[in-house]
Amino acid sequence: MVNTLVVTPTRELAKQVSGEFEKFSKFKNLKVATIYGGVSITQQIHDLRKANIVVGTPGRLLDLMRKNFLRLDKVEKFILDEADRMLDMGFSEDIDSIVKKLPKKRQNLMFSATINSKIMRVMEKYLNNPKKILLDNVIEQEQLEQYYYDVQKSKKLPLLVQLFKELKPESSIIFCNTKGQTRYITKSLRLNGIHAECMNGDMTQQAREKTLKKFRDEEIPILVGTNVLARGLDVEGITHIFNFDLPNDAETYTHRIGRTARNGKKGTAIILLSPEDFDNMKEIKRKYGDKIKLAEVDSISYVKLPENNQRNNNHNNSHRRIRRRLRR
Repeated sequence: MVNTLVVTPTRELAKQVSGEFEKFSKFKNLKVATIYGGVSITQQIHDLRKANIVVGTPGRLLDLMRKNFLRLDKVEKFILDEADRMLDMGFSEDIDSIVKKLPKKRQNLMFSATINSKIMRVMEKYLNNPKKILLDNVIEQEQLEQYYYDVQKSKKLPLLVQLFKELKPESSIIFCNTKGQTRYITKSLRLNGIHAECMNGDMTQQAREKTLKKFRDEEIPILVGTNVLARGLDVEGITHIFNFDLPNDAETYTHRIGRTARNGKKGTAIILLSPEDFDNMKEIKRKYGDKIKLAEVDSISYVKLPENNQRNNNHNNSHRRIRRRLRR
C-alpha cells in the first residue's frame, strides 16, 4: 500500500531521492518504487505492487494512474520536491492532476531552492498553514574561488582547451545553455586529446544513467551538460565548474557553482565571458561583486575545432564598452 508519494522534476533526482529513502528504510521493511519515463514500464508496475513509498516524475506517475496501476487513495504524506524547478519545467497542471487523486487528509511537504511569487501561490494552493523552514543559501567563499576570463566568443573554446591542459582538474563540469552546445564542446575537447562526455535531454535514460555512473566512478573526468546538472546531482569531489555559457539568472549560477567546494573541500568556478553574456553577468556581479575576480590570459593557443565551427560574430566596440562597466 502506497502511503508516501514524492514528486520530483527530473529522473536523476527521482533516483537520488529513492536511494536516500532506501538507506534509512532498509531495516523498516519498507519498499521504495522509483517511477520515471524513458525506461520500460513493466518493472515499475511490478515494483508498485509492493511499494510503500513512491518517488517519481509527473508524466510517468500520471500514466500509471490512468492505467490503474497506481492508486493514491491511501497516501498519508505528499512531498513536492524542487517545486521551483517543477514550475520552470511546466509541470503545474500535472501536479494539479496528481493532487486531485490524493486523500484530503494528509501531510504535505514542499521543498524549493527559491521562494518567489509563483512558489508562494503553490504554497497557498497545496499547504494548509505551513511551518516555514528557511536555510541560508551561502557558499563559503574561503572554500570557493571564482574567476572570469574576458574573451571574444570565438576564443572561448580555444581558451577552454588551454585551461584544461594548464590546470589539469581532477573532476569538472562544463555548463552550457543548449543541448547542441554540449555535443559541440565535447567533440572539440576530444579532438584536442581531452577526455570528456556530454549529458543532455536527447540521450536515452539508460545512456544518461551510464554516463553519470562513469562520472561518479571517476572514469570520466569532464562532464558537459545543461542546467539539468545544476540540481539533484550528488557527486563528490568535483574540483572545477566551467560556465561556458552564463545562465539567465544569478540563482541558477549559484546552483551550478554549488556542485563544487562541498563538505569542506576547496573548489574553483570559472566563467568564460563574451559580449553575449554581459547582460547575464551584470546580475551575477550584483550578487557576488568582487568575489568573482578577473583572470588574465597572455595568449590563447591554436586548437583543433570541428568542421561546423560557429562563425565569429565580431563585436569589439560593444565588448570594450561593456567590459569597462563590468570592472567597475
